Amino acid sequence: MLEATVHCQLRDFLRNQEDMAWRHHLTMARMVARGLRLKRSTMIQTGVNHDEYFPSYITPALLSNSPIIIVTDKKGREILIKDKIPLLQESLNATSLICDNYDVVLDNQSVLFVIDYDSWLDKMFKQSVSSHITTIITEADKLSNVIKKYLSSEITSSQLYQLVINIPKYQHIIRDKIAKLTQLIYDHPPNPFDSYLLDPEEISIINSICNLIKYQARTYQFEHLIDFHKKLLSYPNYIGYFKLDRQRASFTMKVVPLELKSLMNNFWKKNNIIFLANYLEPEKFPINYSDNLGIDLEDFTCLKFAPSSRHKSLKIYSTKNLPLPNSPNFLLRINQELLALIGAIKINHRPIIVITDDLPLQGQITTSLAANFGSRVKLNSQIISDNTILVCELAFWLNNYTKLRSPQLLVMPTLPIPSLENPLISAQVTYYKNRKKDWFRLFLLPYTIQIMQQASISIRQNDGVLALLDNRVNYRSYGTKILESLEPYAKINYLDLDWLN
Repeated sequence: MLEATVHCQLRDFLRNQEDMAWRHHLTMARMVARGLRLKRSTMIQTGVNHDEYFPSYITPALLSNSPIIIVTDKKGREILIKDKIPLLQESLNATSLICDNYDVVLDNQSVLFVIDYDSWLDKMFKQSVSSHITTIITEADKLSNVIKKYLSSEITSSQLYQLVINIPKYQHIIRDKIAKLTQLIYDHPPNPFDSYLLDPEEISIINSICNLIKYQARTYQFEHLIDFHKKLLSYPNYIGYFKLDRQRASFTMKVVPLELKSLMNNFWKKNNIIFLANYLEPEKFPINYSDNLGIDLEDFTCLKFAPSSRHKSLKIYSTKNLPLPNSPNFLLRINQELLALIGAIKINHRPIIVITDDLPLQGQITTSLAANFGSRVKLNSQIISDNTILVCELAFWLNNYTKLRSPQLLVMPTLPIPSLENPLISAQVTYYKNRKKDWFRLFLLPYTIQIMQQASISIRQNDGVLALLDNRVNYRSYGTKILESLEPYAKINYLDLDWLN
């Protein structure tokens, strides 16, 4: 039986790998093998980063006699093909053929297709993936964002201006319409995100420009704009907005899905898929995650591992003496708290990271820290040393934490609750409100919890301290849910020099 073979061979491999100490390797490998053998869709929440659990799904994929697809991002695909799969192939004496594309379906051979998300989505939406082939999706916690990005369309201001040259017959009309659209766009007052929803007058101008394109003989030249227009008219499934770059005097218009469920109705049917994620939801059955993607959990085997063993409890520092983020003296107290925390660290074994998406707050914190610690302070930089104090945005940390040295102290001045000042977040909230749904519980809170899980991975693994300076975690009912999602953890409300050092 595949499960027994996988268990024995992976166990022998792990005995010689000191850096692969995750305790659930064998259990997860058996679950993946079971899913492959029975053609049973499976959803596994590992509680650890993808780099830790890769032997647990590659081993059964290599030892299976059936063709299998592994889906990852482009960089992950290169690492799998060049490093991780060859490492396991040599140890397991596996003879599977490794392919980095899916142009030819080889149903009767032991083939392992390793493809990126976009290539896989292309095949799935065209229904050109054989239903007999099981797909393993790594880092499935990113899947919703990946699909939304894939289904989105965008048009830059330079592409719009190019229409004047490409359609000489209507160049005067198009030039006037683009000028009017540009004026409307720049009339929007500045906001921290430089993003704005397209208003009815702006949409009307875009409609009139796109209607002119329909009369052109070579409409294939304008496929990107036609696709953008088609989705823009698909409200409420899609929403249109633009992002303004005032310094470069340019803008980009985008149309993105507001929800995926209605767009994915037939996407998952008759396909065997194994989802592998770090974290999806607090429960074993990720109901909200599945509902958002239009997945029927009745057809799935679900498994959730504990995030870590007991000796890897997350150390959390959170004091109740700080004001809430909307208080006038919040910035002053946060700067004082940061100076106290950093000053309590006598020896910098590893860097200190401060994460905030509040751009004004980010700038003020960076200025204050630079005034006290000089060149040690860096902003959104990948070049850091053991004594660096890095101030960065959340997206920067999530995209780079696997490449950076794990921090000794990770500080979050505010919880990563999406801001309603962001027009996309506001549109999403309005979408939930119009359907009389609990927008905070179903949208903002799950997002926050998932981000907290991902952001604290390296801190937990390397015995660092997570400092939560947002007192909403102590005084709001949802703060308890956020802390519960970070279990196991140890929490103190005073500066412990032994912890910090």
